[in-house]
Amino acid sequence: MTVVPFKQRDLFGRRVVVQPSKEVVLHIQLVSMLRWCIRPDVMWRHVPNGEHRDPRTAAKLKAMGVLPGSADLEFFWRETIRPVLVPEDEDGRLRALFLELKRLGGKLSEVQASFGLAMRLLGAEYMVASSIDEAIAAVGSRGLIRPGLEVCGKRWGSPE
Repeated sequence: MTVVPFKQRDLFGRRVVVQPSKEVVLHIQLVSMLRWCIRPDVMWRHVPNGEHRDPRTAAKLKAMGVLPGSADLEFFWRETIRPVLVPEDEDGRLRALFLELKRLGGKLSEVQASFGLAMRLLGAEYMVASSIDEAIAAVGSRGLIRPGLEVCGKRWGSPE
């Protein structure tokens, strides 16, 4: 995701105000909600692949293994399998969700679509959301929201 802020003059045309893109605003609002509602046993993070960089920094990050098209947010958790069929697997199976955020009407780039396909072929889940409601539904439908919380007008899971 390349984030290019747009410049806007103030009401009197004197100074330039840099406005973040709508996708960045969506991202920050979602992360704020996730910090409040996500289960504590879910490991999640933002992948900082976007943003404009000077050529030297870009070359360094490429040499360090930055993967173009990586999803914006990654979630990892254990899914307990009942009954336990294999004693070594009593903690459950590691699951992964890769969530790409797009502004309304935004489209995946070719490298983002390739990344999504690769993740699905590896057995992970890949979703694209263009609103807070869609993103919360993607996370909540996988049981990653703390049970009993009401988020985006829906009560997720049942309190334990």
